[in-house]
Order: sequence, then C-alpha cells, then structure tokens
Amino acid sequence: MTKVVWGMIMSVDGFINDRHGSLDKLYASFEPNDEINAAMGNTGAVVMGRNSFESTEDTDAYADNYEFQVPLYIMTHHPPARHPKENDKLTITFVTDGIESAIRQAKASAGERDVVVLGASTGQQALKAGLVDELQIAIAPILLGTGLRFFEHLDDLEIELEKIKTVETGRQVEIWYKVI
Repeated sequence: MTKVVWGMIMSVDGFINDRHGSLDKLYASFEPNDEINAAMGNTGAVVMGRNSFESTEDTDAYADNYEFQVPLYIMTHHPPARHPKENDKLTITFVTDGIESAIRQAKASAGERDVVVLGASTGQQALKAGLVDELQIAIAPILLGTGLRFFEHLDDLEIELEKIKTVETGRQVEIWYKVI
C-alpha cells in the first residue's frame, strides 16, 4: 500500500537550513546505508514545493542526475514559463490547486510504492491536512542556532507519533515515526 512519507534532515536544535538558507552543513554528515537506500528505492513519486525545486540552479538537471528518477509534483502558485527537461522515468507536473491534489496525483503515479514529500512548507501543509503517514527525520550532529525550523507554522496542531525504527550511521541518527 502506498504511504506518504515526509522526510527531512535537521540540526539537533531543529533547523532544516542555516541562517543563509543553505543545507550544506546539514548534508555534510549524510551517509546513506542499506535501509536508507531501500526507502529511496521504494519511492514512486515526489511532492515538493517550488522553493525546494528551484534550490538547484538548473532545474533541467533533475532529468539528468536527481536521486529520485520518478514523477515529481511541484506545488506552486505560478508554473514557470518554460517546462524543465524530463526523461522516460522523471516527469514534472506543476500543481496549482493545493496539497490534496498534489498528493492524490502522486499516489496515482506511485502505484504500490511510496510518495515522498520534501520541503518544509509542503510537508507542513501535508501534515496539517492529515495526509502524512510517516515522518523520517535525520538528525545531523550540528547546532545551527537559527534558520528555518522543521516544524514551524504548525500552530496548535497536536499529532501523536509512534516510533517505527531508528537508523544510525557513523555520524547521524535517523528516526522513523508513524503518524497516529
């Protein structure tokens, strides 16, 4: 059955980028392992926001070397004038009618595989709408002090989680939770 998984890497103090908006310090400790690679291999579609999508200078590069060669659903109010390059596995759909539509379309594309949600705002919208089945939180061994918080803007939302597993690499810990 298709699961919707929101995955992010954060600092020990809860930030998903530094004061300059960079992810570099967080990803410096990222070490893929068999479990992380298996989860990535079971991804059938990705939903992300336009800011996350455009965090790479050349959006055509997704078709050439993005780690997820699956359909991408990009949340935006305004699709770009020029459609980025695609390939036989990676297609790009700009979704302008909300998170529910993006998740529905991604699930249809993913089949039995998982839908991965990337990006703070997009993940927060999916969590608020009750569309997230699991959280995968990698904790980088750094205190950033400031930046964008992982769980910013959740207002008075209270969500119970059940720990599914913990994955340790040489430098970081990844905790997987089921959303109750």
